[in-house]
Amino acid sequence: MLQQWKKLVILCIIFLYSPLMPLWAKADALLFLNQEEKAWLMQKNVPVKVGITMIPNQVLISGKGYYQGFSIDLFHLIEKKLGITFVYVYFKTWDQLIDAAKRREIDVVFSAQKTFSRLSYLDFTDTVLVQQNKIIVNMKNDRYTTVDSLLEHKVAITSGSAIEEFLRDNYPKIILVPGKNEQDVLTQVSKGEVDAAISELVRASYYIKQYNLSNLHISGDLGYDYHLRVASRRDWPILNVILSKTISNIPKEKIEALQLKWGYIKDEVVFFDKQMFIYLALVFGTILPFSFYLYRVNRRLQKEIVIRKEALEKVVKMRKSRLHQMSETVSMIAHQWKQPLNNLSLINMQLILKYRKGKLNDEALVYFQENSQRQIVLMTTTIDDFRDFFKVEEEKRIFDVQETVENLLSIITPIFDKHGIQIVYQTRQDEVFEVTGYTNALLQILLNIVNNAKDALLAHAAIQEKRIIIKIERKEDQIVIVLEDNAGGIPEEIIDRVFDPYFSTKKEKNGTGLGLYMAKTILEEQMDGQIDVTNAQNGASFTIELKASNR
Repeated sequence: MLQQWKKLVILCIIFLYSPLMPLWAKADALLFLNQEEKAWLMQKNVPVKVGITMIPNQVLISGKGYYQGFSIDLFHLIEKKLGITFVYVYFKTWDQLIDAAKRREIDVVFSAQKTFSRLSYLDFTDTVLVQQNKIIVNMKNDRYTTVDSLLEHKVAITSGSAIEEFLRDNYPKIILVPGKNEQDVLTQVSKGEVDAAISELVRASYYIKQYNLSNLHISGDLGYDYHLRVASRRDWPILNVILSKTISNIPKEKIEALQLKWGYIKDEVVFFDKQMFIYLALVFGTILPFSFYLYRVNRRLQKEIVIRKEALEKVVKMRKSRLHQMSETVSMIAHQWKQPLNNLSLINMQLILKYRKGKLNDEALVYFQENSQRQIVLMTTTIDDFRDFFKVEEEKRIFDVQETVENLLSIITPIFDKHGIQIVYQTRQDEVFEVTGYTNALLQILLNIVNNAKDALLAHAAIQEKRIIIKIERKEDQIVIVLEDNAGGIPEEIIDRVFDPYFSTKKEKNGTGLGLYMAKTILEEQMDGQIDVTNAQNGASFTIELKASNR
C-alpha cells in the first residue's frame, strides 16, 4: 500500500511540473548564448524561415513527402540545441532560393559556399561540410581531364551556383551552359549536348543512379572544393552568431555521424606525387607560420582583456560603459578582418592557379609575398588599433595625413571598385599635412566613415554613379579632412544623434552603434581634434579637424 502511495505522489509531481520541462530544457540549451542573444531568440515573434531545395544528399524528399538528408538532420540538431522549431520553405531550383535570400523572404540558407557576391547579403558560419567538385564527361570523350582542357568548350553547371561564379571570374574562356539543377546538367552531358559538366560526387552519384545515366564517368578534379556553411541574412548579424555558436556546440562526433550516414565520409587512399608535395609546401609554408603568429597574438590579446577587465571592475561605477566596449572589441576585429582574410584567400588561389598553368615564376612569388604580408600587417595593425583605443598613455608621434589616407585607399579601393563605387581623392601632393597623434587610430576612423558611406550607397540601388570624395586641405593652423558621399544624406531628425553611443541607423542590420562614437572619442580625448557631420547637396559630409604640427 505504501509503495502504491509513493508511485501516486511521483505521478502527481510529474503531472504538475511537466509543462515546465520544455522551458528548463530550453534554458539549459541556451547556456552557450549571452543575454542579448537569448533575448533576441526568446522575443522573436515569427519563426525563423530556412530556405531549402533538392540537393542530394543534403536535402531529399521522401516518398511520403518528408524532408530528409544531411542538412535536415543538422537543422534538427540545431533546433534541439536552441529549443525552437524552424519553418522550412522549399524552392524548386537553387536560383529561386538565392533570389529569395537576396529579397530577405527567407532568413537562412540551409548550406552555401561563401563567395564575394554572397557576402553582400549573407553571413556565414564555419564550414559544416566539404565536397569535392569533379569534371564529369561522357565515356566516349576522355579529353577533358583538367580545368585548362575545358577552355573554349561547353561546360554545364547549375545556374546561380558558386561554381558558376568561380569559373566566370577565373576561366572566362570556358563556355558555360547553366542548367536548373544537377539532373539537368548531367543529362546534357549524357546526351552529348555539352562537352563536360561540373558536379559534386554525392549529388552526381544520386542522379546517375536515379536516371540511369550509365554513360557518364569522372575524368578529373576541378581543384575547387565546396566548403559549405549555414548562411543567414546579413541584416540580422545576431542570427549568424547564434547559429555559429550552436553549431560549434554540437559534438564533432555527431557531425561526422551525419556525414557518414549520408555518404560524405569514405575511406580513401591518398597518394602524394611531386606536384602535390610542392603545392602543400607552398600552402603550409604560408599558413602554418601565420596560424602560429595568430595564436600568439590571440593569447596576448586575451591576457590584455583579462588585465583590463580586472582594472575596470575596481571603478565599475565610473566606467560601466567601457566594459561593454571591451566585449564588443572582438566582434569589431572580426568584422575588420573579413576583407583581409578574403584577400589572403584570393592571393593563395591566384598562386595555385599560376602554378597549375605553369606560370609560377619569381615575379608571381614576389607578388604573393608582398601582398600577403600587406594583409597580415593590416590585420596586426587592426588588433593594435582596437587595443590602443583603451590605452591613453601611448606616446604620440608626428605623421603625414596624406600617408594615412593613401594607406586607406590601398585597403578599400579593390572592394569599392567591385561594388562600382568611385573614390575621388583631392589633395596637394606638393604640400605636407603633418599632425601629432596616432596614425592607426585615424586610419580606423576614416575606414569606419567610408564603410558607412559604402553601406548607404549600396542601399540606394537607383544611384547610378556612386561616389565618395576624400579631400585634405589646410585652414590656418588646422588640417581638415572632408569625406563626402552622394547617398542622399542623413535625416535631419537624427543627424544630431549619430555620434551617440549605441545609436545606429542600421538597427538590426550590421551596426553596433559604436563606430562613430569611438571616432569622436578618439579624436577629442587622444588627438585634440574634432569631428562634425552635415548634409551636403547630395549626401552626408563628415569633417575632421586636427591641429597642424609646428615642425
